[in-house]
Amino acid sequence: MVFWENHWHLKHGQGWRLTAMDRYRSLPISTGTMLRRRCIAALLGLALASCATGEAETGDGSTVIDHVTVLDGRGSNALTDARVLVRDGRIVSVGRSIAPLPRNAAVTNGQGRFLLPGFIDMHAHLLFPRCSSGDAAPQFDRALSEKALSRQIDFGITMVRSPATPTVEGLKLRDDLNAGIVRGPRAIASAELINDASLTAPQLRQVVRDALPSRPDYFKVYARLKPEQVAVVVDEAHRHRIPVIGHLQRTTWAQGVELGVDHLAHSVDWSIDDLPANRRAAYTAAIKGDGSFRSRIDWLEAFDPNGIEQRQLVAALAHKRVSVDVTLIAYEGKFSKPADGRFRRNPFLRAFPELRSDWERCGDATADWTADDYRRWQGAKPKLWAWIKRMSDGGVLLVSGTDLTNEWIAPGEGLHQEFELLAEAGLTPNQILRMTGANAAEALHRSDVGIVEAGRRADLVLLSADPRKSISNTRSIVWVMQGGRIVSRDAPKP
Repeated sequence: MVFWENHWHLKHGQGWRLTAMDRYRSLPISTGTMLRRRCIAALLGLALASCATGEAETGDGSTVIDHVTVLDGRGSNALTDARVLVRDGRIVSVGRSIAPLPRNAAVTNGQGRFLLPGFIDMHAHLLFPRCSSGDAAPQFDRALSEKALSRQIDFGITMVRSPATPTVEGLKLRDDLNAGIVRGPRAIASAELINDASLTAPQLRQVVRDALPSRPDYFKVYARLKPEQVAVVVDEAHRHRIPVIGHLQRTTWAQGVELGVDHLAHSVDWSIDDLPANRRAAYTAAIKGDGSFRSRIDWLEAFDPNGIEQRQLVAALAHKRVSVDVTLIAYEGKFSKPADGRFRRNPFLRAFPELRSDWERCGDATADWTADDYRRWQGAKPKLWAWIKRMSDGGVLLVSGTDLTNEWIAPGEGLHQEFELLAEAGLTPNQILRMTGANAAEALHRSDVGIVEAGRRADLVLLSADPRKSISNTRSIVWVMQGGRIVSRDAPKP
């Protein structure tokens, strides 16, 4: 990344300094001086004209984004005709474009443009598993993973949370990202997920302790663990002040909240216990009958998003500020038809032919689905959309995530597709921008990301179109700034 940035600076050279006119004002006035002033004014005008294109000029002091509309990540009213001052990788001030520009400033004219905090994907696995033969364990591909991470930064994603990561290999990649050795978002990551229902309480505690030398940011409890096992992991992780993410099923979300799980992954828990008593037997039979994702349709058909248990769950989630990354794209992509153009024929996957090959050979969750199965999924899906809206209306801390590495999710672009699916579920653009901004910062317990305000890291995205008018405009990227440096320019092309 350092080489790439230095190459850009050499290519574009040093920009005009805004102190040139100030220096000339101190000279005695004469005819020659006046002529020289006019020459400098003309040249300075050319320099400022180049700034008007939105290009940030290189400078040895601060960076200014001027006359820009700031959407600060809170989903609140925009600040128009604003000036954002960046220095030493941090936002120094956010205010009106009325004061004199600072000396030695690199300037971007943001007129007609929109400045947002860098997007945060709260469910993006760092390492891609490759398709393996037979019963062989999947092998993780570091080179492919680095390629995907680089793509994410081009789409404005400046931070990711990996909610399950091979402990040693994955957390080493996290450290390399954060050190700038690998180009991509900054990262926080969980140790390997815990899903062995045969483990005793002492064994579960030892699993947690064994991971500590790699400094995991989280532990993750998975679908097969019983409530008493989830309780042990939560207790041991919290002893070491490490939060727990739950991808739950055998343990319900309601139980997980009571046991102290800090974050929940995906939209629902697919638990038998969340269904009406008279529908549980049919769902159990569906699971045993084919063991595939088809049973998800049966669950949704039986699910009541407006039931009393669900209303109580929403209240508990909101009260305890347990975050939920809903990952709608994980379902829409997985359950899409083979000829689907939005996901399976997504042109942004052309850069990743190895992923297409793997997903077609090993990861097609609906290979045995019939036309009636696809029809049933489309009929049941509105319940899932309604549940997301109910959680949002109920004050649940929803955050944006993709479940990247799962099939038919294009690295980088997948988060923008997730934004569009959230809009289809009835959330407003401001609510969606808050999910990837202030909500993500709250869930991460971070005061340095997610909001455009003084003191936070200068992880920023400049857009040419207003995402409040259409959330799809999050793709209209002019540049991406990470830690005060522009690391990518222009919207990515397929």
